[in-house]
Amino acid sequence: MKLVLFDIDGTLLNTGAFGVKSLEKAVENITGKKPKYDLTKFIGMSDKHNFAYMYSCATGKKPSAKQLEGVKEEYLSLLPSELAALKKNKKYKAASGVENFIKTLLSFPNVKVALATGNVEEASKIKLAPAGLDKYFVTGGFGWDGAKRTELLKAAVKRASKVFKHKFTPDEVYVIGDTHLDVIAAKENGYHNAVIKEAGLADKERLLRAAAEVEADTFKDEELLLIWLDLRQDPKGVEKGSYIMPASAIEHVFFSRTGIDEQRLKMFRIKKYSDLESGKIW
Repeated sequence: MKLVLFDIDGTLLNTGAFGVKSLEKAVENITGKKPKYDLTKFIGMSDKHNFAYMYSCATGKKPSAKQLEGVKEEYLSLLPSELAALKKNKKYKAASGVENFIKTLLSFPNVKVALATGNVEEASKIKLAPAGLDKYFVTGGFGWDGAKRTELLKAAVKRASKVFKHKFTPDEVYVIGDTHLDVIAAKENGYHNAVIKEAGLADKERLLRAAAEVEADTFKDEELLLIWLDLRQDPKGVEKGSYIMPASAIEHVFFSRTGIDEQRLKMFRIKKYSDLESGKIW
């Protein structure tokens, strides 16, 4: 059995920083102060982190649990209006080829899909519904499961194991995201990992150093992704620089295109980055 976990923003959807305007307005409505923030602080993070960060940008203080819940409720009330504006301006779009890819996955009886997103569950449904993608996901890990992505990934696997009545081992879990943070969180849990580069939101240098098993341009690179999932055979070989599977014979390709030291190549053989002598990847 295999479990494929999908991130939403920058992965299933290419809608930029969808939700930030609603969060900014929610915090302003609650605190009476307009927050000044760094947009890059939101990329790849969970809503639990983002809500607290935006609140602190407005007030200079960390929110209490009750205040955080208040921000969440106000945010969810404003999100549909932001979605309507995106659709009106034709800036709402699903990732290229994503629905066909999900349908292909579900054609295999031993494959299940779930979400692993920094969005709270209610926001996930709001965001995915216009693209018709919400119907494919009955469970997942969400932004209220923890401030760190490692926590929401664990929550996703735990819920999926219950829903699909199968205890998924780390080696049966495949995480698809778009930033180095998705890769790091997956590796910290011992899960397989891949990135879709279409959205272009990721820090390119950090993405290279995070050493994802696979980097695909879009979900239209279906053959590459299915080979990674061990659902298709690879009789012809794969394009250099895109397929970096642990235990493969092409680790030198990664080394040649990054120029990183040999210690960093241990990333291909470890479960956690902390197992490196330096304990860090940059």
